[in-house]
Amino acid sequence: MKETILCQGCWEHMHMPTAIRGPLAFLFKTFGIKKSKMHPNMCTFCETNFAKIMKHKQIPVPTTILFADIRGYTDLSQQIEASKLNELLHLFYDRCSAAVWERDGVVNKFIGDAVLAIFNFPLIRQEHVHNAVRAAVQLQQDCEHLKAEIGLADLHTLGVGIGIHTGECYIGEVGTTYKDFTAIGPVVNLTSRLQGAAGIGEIMVTQEVFNQVKDQFPDAQKRTLTLKGITSPVDGYVLA
Repeated sequence: MKETILCQGCWEHMHMPTAIRGPLAFLFKTFGIKKSKMHPNMCTFCETNFAKIMKHKQIPVPTTILFADIRGYTDLSQQIEASKLNELLHLFYDRCSAAVWERDGVVNKFIGDAVLAIFNFPLIRQEHVHNAVRAAVQLQQDCEHLKAEIGLADLHTLGVGIGIHTGECYIGEVGTTYKDFTAIGPVVNLTSRLQGAAGIGEIMVTQEVFNQVKDQFPDAQKRTLTLKGITSPVDGYVLA
């Protein structure tokens, strides 16, 4: 019989002795703890209870946030049948999840035609900024291939805009009656606005992100952005 083991997230955070790893995982399974939809190497225990394990409702964590959104999706809904539009959305979710998971990020939310991904929690990685950028590059490439797969390669108004920012976020459960495990704070808000400023096929990052990846993107374009809800202009960089 195949050995039952704890998920990677639990193993890395709980630091349990190897001797109890298998038996405890069996108990997890007995009590209905399953594989997480956020990441295949995590479980539902990781999603909802890390904040409780650390005895805080929310904890500050250095995190990189990625927002990705399908551009032209609303207009496209008026041009093609609903079944093909639904296929496009599900394939986009699949491509985005694969790009994020491959680099130890988690897909925290699907919001209509947009995705929120978190890097560096609960799987802690020193290179989380680089991982987020690599995931974004892969996602842009995959989405171009996706358009060709479903016969929309010539539709230039359809594509993905991505925003990435890094900094301290609060991770944990929010809400009372309907609890939700997510990241909150100014970093998340700025990333969302940055994604809104990115054009079709663009990856827009903040100065903090660019400082860490600039050697890989010598042709990046700097833009000074005025973003809704952000008091001061923001320097954004389109990675090329």
